[in-house]
Amino acid sequence: MKKSFFLLISLTFLYSCSKDIEPKKPNIILIFIDDMGWADLSCFGNNDAKTPNIDKLASEGISFEQFYVNSPICSPSRVAISTGTYPQRWNITSYLAHQKKNEKRSIANWLDTSAPMLARSLNNSGYTTGHFGKWHMGGQRDVDNAPYI
Repeated sequence: MKKSFFLLISLTFLYSCSKDIEPKKPNIILIFIDDMGWADLSCFGNNDAKTPNIDKLASEGISFEQFYVNSPICSPSRVAISTGTYPQRWNITSYLAHQKKNEKRSIANWLDTSAPMLARSLNNSGYTTGHFGKWHMGGQRDVDNAPYI
């Protein structure tokens, strides 16, 4: 009786140790800033402006030190980083403005909702996602019929 009880306990323990444990997903914080130079943050060498909170994020995570943005203009650069595609594919080649100005420049009033989105892909993978700050991929100024972010 004692041997079978010991065997049962041992097998239960071994079974519980053999269960696949899903690895913890890393946190992802994407900070995208217009008109920032490579040495504007103190973690990249700025001695005049101190950025201790961003420095801590950089030291505890992955810091990309070589990066080329797809466009020097806010709307297309946001489309590129958010979709992983060229902004020309979505007809956003300049900043989005008033409807008449967008029409004159032959660009869209907002990012097509069928575009692939990094946030949507992460959300579908179990992440909680959010967008804070400047969107600038549609739905501003007199464009009041754009889909929600």
